[in-house]
Amino acid sequence: MKRKKSKKENKILNMNFLFMFFSIILIGVVMKIYKEVNEKILNEIVDVLNKDELIIFPTDTVYGIACNSFSETAIKKLYLAKNRSFDKPICVLTDNITKINLVSNNISITEKELINKYFPGNLTIILDKNENVSDLLTAGKETIGVRIPDNKIALSILEKYPYPLATTSVNLAGKKEGTKVDDFIDEFRDKVSVIIESHVQKCA
Repeated sequence: MKRKKSKKENKILNMNFLFMFFSIILIGVVMKIYKEVNEKILNEIVDVLNKDELIIFPTDTVYGIACNSFSETAIKKLYLAKNRSFDKPICVLTDNITKINLVSNNISITEKELINKYFPGNLTIILDKNENVSDLLTAGKETIGVRIPDNKIALSILEKYPYPLATTSVNLAGKKEGTKVDDFIDEFRDKVSVIIESHVQKCA
């Protein structure tokens, strides 16, 4: 028997139709590309994120496109940039367990053991979300995916920003994930403010 969708899930589905008419908000973004990060660039990234804009940076698996996870305006832009359905949740990346506590209050002993054993790394752990997390980010679900990536540039950005970043792979929905800038630059040049171009790799 097909499961009946909850009111929250129906709300998210309805937003698919609503926000398709507002994609104009993504037009006209001035994009900058940097091949390194330093304190000045990190401060610029913080400013960009605080203005509800999007950034792209390498992780240990693929390039990620990210925004402030506590801004619904930014989250909407993230979905629109990828042509992603609003019924598909987005995970968050961060750099330490203290910031994980910003999105989940009930981390069990077992979950803490997994975090300590496998983070940083390519494991995403599913936790109960707390009241700080928008239903928009989790597609109406009561859980949220969290990861600490094993990449120096990603970690430097995540350490600098005070909140977890809503992050997903840089690709239009249904297309191949980007592992180098040339894979996605044409589709995303007018949608993001900052791209950090470097290597998709683990910390040495």
